[in-house]
Amino acid sequence: MLPSAITKKMVTSWGGEEVYAQAERLVKKGAVLKADMQGDTLTGVIARESASEIYTKLRLLGDGNRIESLCPCFTNRNQGLVCPHVVALGITLMLRHADPLREQKYLEDQRRARRLAELGTAAYLPRTPRGIPARLALTLAPTWQADFWKDRVGITLLILSGPDIFSPDSLPKGTGLALPPEDDNLLTVLEDICEGPPPARFEVSAPDFLNILDVATKTRIAVAGKDTLTAEPLAMQTVLRVDFDRTTGELLIYPHTELPFARTGELPVYLVNGRRGHVCANGHIWPMKHILPIPYHSIYQRDEVVPRERVINFLRRDLPALQALTPLEMELPADLFETTPGHPLFRLELQGTRASLRASLSAAYGPHTFIAGIPDTQAEFALPDPDDLLKYHTRNLPAENAALGLLARCGFEKNATGHTLVGTREVLNFLGSGYPSLRRSGWKITFTGKLAELIDALPAVTPVVQIAEKRDGWFDVGFAFDCHGGPPLPPADIQRAINRGDSFFEYNGQPLLIDRDAVESMRSIFSDCQSRESATPGHFLMPAAYAPFVQSSLNAIDGVDVEDPPDWREKAAARNRSGNTRLRPVPLGTLEGTLRPYQKEGVYWLRFLEDSGLNGLLADEMGLGKTLQTLTWLSLPRADPDAQGKPALVICPTSLVENWNREAETFVPHLRRLVISGPDRDALFARIPQSDLVITSYALLRRDLDAYRAFKFSVAVLDEAQHIKNRSTQNAVAAKQICASGKLVLTGTPIENSVADMWSIMDFLVPHYLGEYDLFRERYELPIAAGDRDGEIAQAKLRRKLHPFILRRLKKDVAKDLPDKIVKVSFCQLTLDQQRVYNALLAESRRTIGDLVKAKGFDRARFEILAILMRLRQVCCHLDLLKEHHKLGTYEAPSAKLDAFFEILDEAIDGGHRILVFSQFVSMLKLLRAELDQRGLSYCYLDGSTQDRLAQCQRFNLTPSIPVFLISLKAGGTGLNLTGADMVVHFDPWWNPAVEDQATDRAHRIGQKRTVYSIKLIAEHTVEEKVLAMQQKKQAVISATIGTTDESVMQKLSFDDIRDLIGL
Repeated sequence: MLPSAITKKMVTSWGGEEVYAQAERLVKKGAVLKADMQGDTLTGVIARESASEIYTKLRLLGDGNRIESLCPCFTNRNQGLVCPHVVALGITLMLRHADPLREQKYLEDQRRARRLAELGTAAYLPRTPRGIPARLALTLAPTWQADFWKDRVGITLLILSGPDIFSPDSLPKGTGLALPPEDDNLLTVLEDICEGPPPARFEVSAPDFLNILDVATKTRIAVAGKDTLTAEPLAMQTVLRVDFDRTTGELLIYPHTELPFARTGELPVYLVNGRRGHVCANGHIWPMKHILPIPYHSIYQRDEVVPRERVINFLRRDLPALQALTPLEMELPADLFETTPGHPLFRLELQGTRASLRASLSAAYGPHTFIAGIPDTQAEFALPDPDDLLKYHTRNLPAENAALGLLARCGFEKNATGHTLVGTREVLNFLGSGYPSLRRSGWKITFTGKLAELIDALPAVTPVVQIAEKRDGWFDVGFAFDCHGGPPLPPADIQRAINRGDSFFEYNGQPLLIDRDAVESMRSIFSDCQSRESATPGHFLMPAAYAPFVQSSLNAIDGVDVEDPPDWREKAAARNRSGNTRLRPVPLGTLEGTLRPYQKEGVYWLRFLEDSGLNGLLADEMGLGKTLQTLTWLSLPRADPDAQGKPALVICPTSLVENWNREAETFVPHLRRLVISGPDRDALFARIPQSDLVITSYALLRRDLDAYRAFKFSVAVLDEAQHIKNRSTQNAVAAKQICASGKLVLTGTPIENSVADMWSIMDFLVPHYLGEYDLFRERYELPIAAGDRDGEIAQAKLRRKLHPFILRRLKKDVAKDLPDKIVKVSFCQLTLDQQRVYNALLAESRRTIGDLVKAKGFDRARFEILAILMRLRQVCCHLDLLKEHHKLGTYEAPSAKLDAFFEILDEAIDGGHRILVFSQFVSMLKLLRAELDQRGLSYCYLDGSTQDRLAQCQRFNLTPSIPVFLISLKAGGTGLNLTGADMVVHFDPWWNPAVEDQATDRAHRIGQKRTVYSIKLIAEHTVEEKVLAMQQKKQAVISATIGTTDESVMQKLSFDDIRDLIGL
């Protein structure tokens, strides 16, 4: 039997649990001096309490669960019982063979003992109290630290006696040494290591060197050519640090120890072997606590770099293991790393005949390919996002299963060999429509074997759109069907095949494939556009405004030919900004050197629209200079003779009126400005004809609409156009009554509530272009909100329809000096006080809302319900916000968020960060302000009543010692540039995530030099968490336009939404 076969269960069976416990105590106090095994026989030596030794022995019987005890002790010989001595031998062997280091040390100790027994005592340095007083001194080679990791450390031993210095070899014979106890112990250790008297120079292994350091705490240790090395007795705590490389996204792992004598900037050196280790810095060396297991020892030699592709694997597998072994500090919390399902590229391989097909589907994520729908053993696969260092993409099994479902809808059935499609009609239908449809969805499809020849041999029908340009802003459209350049095919035959659900038809004895989706998509392009009858039979006329949409939509359909005149094609391509089409530059005068390249392109685009007689929406992301681009364009001569000499009108939020005035004064000072505001503004209207630029607010436009009706403006500019997003509001109605030759809308978030917002904005810019609202809602808004395949098609169609009128650039595309945002949701649990109040209020809210809806109906009770929801959200922030509910200071723990916030704040201040704090509740900001005052922290403050807004912003930007800026979400969400901050905290969530994004962008603007962290504080298991879920759920509704995420949910809440929010 091998020693490795000895188990605790086996050893316990020899004498029972009580004897095992007695034997275990012998082992723990080191009484087992020797234990060996030869075959089935165990022998060893046990130290007794009387300082004598007992030589014991046992023989294993059978499978080892029974033994023959041969111990000479009284218990065995006289009582016939198994004694603790033999059981202690079994425990020792079991422990040694379970731990290779313990076994290695035992064998080394035995070897040394045999070597020492061979030497006589005369060979050793004599020690006697009456000898000459002496001390030992050790000298290490200059490379001793590197030599340690090579397992050979060179040491020179010297004996110091007063002024005399001896080597062990030069000490006069017969001279006794009177050594202090610690040096006597050290010499004994050296003799043990050297297996005899230590010479003047010798090399030791890494474990032996650590033994020397353990006993040399008072011995002089020198390093050749350097200062002495002081061995300190106090064990130091070492932690592992995990830093994040903000350039590459890699993780850097290294040990860190706070050492009392280390020099500034000095990196300590770690000497680790087995379970022991020392750390050295500035001539001092300390023993270490918490040594990592051997597989991790490379960390002590060099920093470990976790490449980005292994980060998630490290965080999920290695990190928990390391945290269980040693204290660990992470620069970024692990939950800041985001994993989202990736977007696979599907590859379909087909083989077969006209009678049947066999398919295999795979999903590719970058260079990694998996069989679709089958989970793999590589559970931690994560593909790094190329644009966000903290984001990773995992396998998207729902998408893979959806792809398999799509294959099933094409008629394929799953079996043991893959997916099969059987039947000639089924195969032809798939080749006619299924195959082109999957290819248009982005699938890579390959045909193998005879199937490739069959595909080449089957002719396919090609739909043809015939376009002819007409006068007076119209163009003519007609349809035809072609096959390999032959004569036109009869449309009636094709329609009959489509009506019976087939994607092929017989023509002259030959099956012709029909791409039904292409035909239907071609026809649907024109279904909701304005048109009128053409003089050509079967044709129709369309307004020229639809030309870019028609062109881009037809180009997006694979398998449709277009016959169009070159002039029509070029003009449509220019408006679509497609291909190599470049906008014609225009001279910008003194602003030529001021504008960035992308801003110049924006001005050129605005001029191109004007020259084409069109209006547009400039939707650059916040901070890219839409105001400057607009002012530059307005400073150019107008293209329309009717607009020349007339002023431009800018309508913006009240808070931005002065900003527009100052920007115009700075960049286009030659324009005559007129700001219409204030109680005495009536007298200003007479000055409009003598002005170049008139600036007013939405609020005043509503009141002064009658006065504006008397004027025609060259251009009407709407800034922050979400103010006209709802078509029935007074702002929208008033703005659409302004008479102007040209119109421009500016916004960073063109859509807030739903796709309907885009309808309202486009109805201002290009009336009737999107048709009547009811029809638009049916064809776009509702399908997109549903989120299914029809919604995706409607979404793509709407994008193409809007694209010619919208220019949008993102910061990451054009402003390389702007860091990416890192957004984190931080959940916190309500305090007990909050939870009690929340539960009671929630129950009351459910009853109240139920009664309100029953009595009034949901629509009439909407605003009362909003007030009830607000109270629930106030409880999530702080109980003192419910002023009517209790006196201030009633509760001991009124706010979990307050505690969480100050934890974040303390850590942020320690790290040198500066924070913008947003809340929709001014009363919450005042509570935060009071707490900051109590803590003695400086801050800036801004809410709707703040008079010196710009002064507060400048003070914060120019005073780095101010760590925090408290801002009302509504007062400070727009129009501020606070690049002095690099961190944003949203204390409470707003219904509309785009409002939060705008607020975050107060810090995340051009000029920012540090990464901006945005943290949302969310009270878990409350209405706040459900608001967050609602934001994410409804995000797809508004992504149909230009990719902007923006939800003003309250105006679109349904009764089902209310049920979800409060669990009604």
